[in-house]
Amino acid sequence: MKFLKSITIITLFFCITNLMSQRHQKDKKLKSTETITKEYLFNRESLDNILVVDNVYGSIDVKGYNGKTIKVEVVKTISADTQKDLQTGKEEIGIKSVKKNDAVYVYLDSPYSHFDLKTGQFDHREFSFNYRRNYKHRSKRMYKYRLDFKIKVPKNASIDIKAVNNGNITVENVHGKLLVVHNINGAINMKNVSGKTDVNALNKDITITYAKNPTEESFYNSLNGDINIKFQKDLNASITYKTMNGEFYTNFDVIKTAPELKATKEYKNKKTKYKVDSKKHFKIGNGNVHLHFNQLNGDAIVKK
Repeated sequence: MKFLKSITIITLFFCITNLMSQRHQKDKKLKSTETITKEYLFNRESLDNILVVDNVYGSIDVKGYNGKTIKVEVVKTISADTQKDLQTGKEEIGIKSVKKNDAVYVYLDSPYSHFDLKTGQFDHREFSFNYRRNYKHRSKRMYKYRLDFKIKVPKNASIDIKAVNNGNITVENVHGKLLVVHNINGAINMKNVSGKTDVNALNKDITITYAKNPTEESFYNSLNGDINIKFQKDLNASITYKTMNGEFYTNFDVIKTAPELKATKEYKNKKTKYKVDSKKHFKIGNGNVHLHFNQLNGDAIVKK
């Protein structure tokens, strides 16, 4: 009886070990890493020069410097279960670029992506309902990928930077006319920047430190994250703030202002009704520049 029990225990041990080994082999993916380096020049020296970057999986790190060349380094990582799928990913994923007028566009190149030079719009169809519905007519992607960007840009150039998944966006020492930074599932961190600003982080925090306060209307949007902004102490701004579950905090002296009245006409009775704006309105300093804060669940922290 003891002998049979020992045989059973040994057999069970080897079965468990074999299953664990199979699971380990299944979880262990093949991986390829490649570094891509590119350099670009704007067509001319202009205050309207802008770098536009569109990424889907991965991070984007942008730093301004005193040079004239845009320097781009991209780490491309592909992972798959088989060598064939790995090779497919290596061949299908990359970056492309194009110049038009004062803009340099750098974007993900993949079977699921499309760039329209006429409009300057980048479209990634992998997440669309129509694409998923027609998956049976396409070869399903059997690999994972990410592109991690490190970019040096002339510090006075404008930027339009967008990412979607698995990466944060950082911007440092950029002082262009326009700073557009959008990230869906990653954070946004901007340090020592200046310019008209349009930032949107859907699910993570936004952190900005200004070297010079915005002089044009700017927008700060987040659905589920906090917005943390450090302005210079001479801020003069009219602020509108809209939220459902968050609060607005500041160490600036503020003056509450009246909400806007929006006229709506009723043609049947030939009357005009006025709707009170639901946003909070207040002023810092003389209120020269309009700053918009839109949130759902996070707090806004504005400090000097």
